[in-house]
Amino acid sequence: MRRVSLHLYFPMCMALLLTACVTSPMPEEMRRRAEQNRWELTHWGDRSVPYGDDGEPVILSFKDGRVSGHAGCNRYSAAIVFGPRRGELKVSPGITTRMACEPRHMEFETSFIRAFEASTRYRLDGESLSFESDMAPPLEFYRRPLD
Repeated sequence: MRRVSLHLYFPMCMALLLTACVTSPMPEEMRRRAEQNRWELTHWGDRSVPYGDDGEPVILSFKDGRVSGHAGCNRYSAAIVFGPRRGELKVSPGITTRMACEPRHMEFETSFIRAFEASTRYRLDGESLSFESDMAPPLEFYRRPLD
């Protein structure tokens, strides 16, 4: 039996632990997990994400093949499909209410919706759910329990 040097053992264990936390569950499991929670946008590249006095947070909920919630200024709803393969998704063009907000909030909302609808991949990392595309930095959401 070959022995692994202690200076190699620790980095190997850490790498295994880190990769074990980042997953792309099978589509049906991802749909189930998404529907069990609400998701709040917490990070998006170098953009300032609305929260508190800086505006209403972006909150999404999933149910029966649809995503809906608050997009920063208006209510938002679209069809969403996790799959057909692990880590893939399709977001259809959505609809929003038409309330007016501050111009910077409207600009953020428009950019957010465009980036979210361009998402083609999902990734689950513990309490964080990311939506990724080729056109924008990942949209990172944090799990919030349902009310």
